[in-house]
Amino acid sequence: MSKMKELLNIDENDVLIGSPRSKFFDMLFNANQNLVTDAMENWIERFVAMEHLLRVELGNEFEGKIQEILYENADVMEEGKNDFFIDKVGEILSQHE
Repeated sequence: MSKMKELLNIDENDVLIGSPRSKFFDMLFNANQNLVTDAMENWIERFVAMEHLLRVELGNEFEGKIQEILYENADVMEEGKNDFFIDKVGEILSQHE
């Protein structure tokens, strides 16, 4: 069994079952909690920096623009979330080895 499958507690027949989101949360709950904590702090720091940048650039239009983007680009947002989940699972698991 590969390290990733072992860490996610899945077998050969389970590899394709589950969404990127479910695998992400499996990883969060089963991976080394120090690695998860460090990674989440990094993600939150980046999120706060990006939000600050957008608030400075957009001012009072910030909230409305966020809602507009979420509504008008729902498919792109869903794809982006899945990409995030997949990328972050790989990021944490690669540090675990």
